[in-house]
Order: sequence, then C-alpha cells, then structure tokens
Amino acid sequence: MKIGLLACDFVNPDFLEIDGDIPEMFAGLIKHSKIDADWQVYRVWEGEIPSSTCECEAWFTSGSRSSVYQKEDWIRQFGEFITALHEDRRKTVGICFGHQMIAQALGGEVRRSDHGWGIGVREIEITTEEPWMEPSLKRVCMLFTHQDQVEKLPPGARLLGSVDHCPNAMFAMGTHMLALQPHPEYSRAYLRALIQSREAIIDHPTYQAGLDSLEQKPHREEPAAWLRHFLTS
Repeated sequence: MKIGLLACDFVNPDFLEIDGDIPEMFAGLIKHSKIDADWQVYRVWEGEIPSSTCECEAWFTSGSRSSVYQKEDWIRQFGEFITALHEDRRKTVGICFGHQMIAQALGGEVRRSDHGWGIGVREIEITTEEPWMEPSLKRVCMLFTHQDQVEKLPPGARLLGSVDHCPNAMFAMGTHMLALQPHPEYSRAYLRALIQSREAIIDHPTYQAGLDSLEQKPHREEPAAWLRHFLTS
C-alpha cells in the first residue's frame, strides 16, 4: 500500500531527538500498526499539494500549529484537497488539524474551544462501534493537545467517540474517512516536552493536570490495530 502523508507542520528542532520529525512519527505509527506501506510525504504547509487523489492508495493528515479557519492559501488548498478525497472516496485518516479540516471542508464547524486547552491523556468514550474497531473497547485513552475543536459535525458524519472537553473527538464519513482529535502518532515523551514548552500560555491547573495525566499509559496497540483494519477494509 502506498500512503500519502499530508504534513501540515514540523517539529521544533529542539524536540527532534525525541521521536524525529512528523514523517518519522507517522512512519512509527504505521510500523506499529503492522501495515506494509510505502510513504510519500507532501509538505502541505509549504504549498506542496498532491496533483491527484490517486497518487496514493490511502492518506494521513497531520496536526498543525495553525487553525483551519485561518485565511492562508495553503490552508484553503488543503481544504480543497480534503473535499476531493471525500468526493473520490479515498481512504483518509485526519489527525487533530486534519480531523478539524475534514469537518470544516465537508460542512461542519470548527472554532476555539470554550474549555481552553485540552492536553494530556484523556479517556474517549466510544459512542458507536465500527466493524474495524477490533479489539473492541468501550473506552480508549489517547494523547491530546489542542485549543481548536470540531463544534459541529459535517452532514452525514457518524460520531464514534467523545471526551468531556471535546464531544466530537472521533467521527467517520462513510467507510472512507476517519477523523481523530487525539494524536496516535505521539509518544508521552514528546507530548510532555510539547506541554512544558507551552507553560507560559496554558493556565496552571490545566498545565499541571496535563503533565500529571502522562503518568497514565495510553492505549497504543488497540488504536494501531483499528487504523490497520480501517485502511485495509
């Protein structure tokens, strides 16, 4: 399988020694998911947009420090490509910023959360189980870091999972698009460094609770298996 990574950001050079850059993180996720795949990386934030949805068999989109509602050419072009992926029914997994763009591009609503930062290990309650969600879990713990979130799902979306601070944490469009607010590609070490670098802009109770939550081990094997089953179903 050839997978295209729509990279919408880059890792701070100070943190590269933890898990590498964004392509390395996603390569690790795919390896952990036991998917036999070749990678093509597109530096979307630099305006590198694929010319066709057929260039790859499946697609991942990364997170970003940007917001999907910002008026920048690359963000507009990225949204148009997400719409094309949906129209062509291409297998697509959107993570964080990618999750939000799937929602916005297809008619949903994204804005800055009234709850402030969502950071750390959070427990997602599974609201709808899909056939590819094997092994089955009623709740899954994953890593979060975001301020923006999906406030309104696009028409036709199926809500898959919710968190108290982020009700639309997981959703699907048809059998071809999966959108996740959490980061299955992150490690706790990387998220800890990211949170610590933002101490000055996160309120202290949220900051400390986020760091403390990293003592809890998130699910990793199960979401990795879900991704494999989703992409190959």
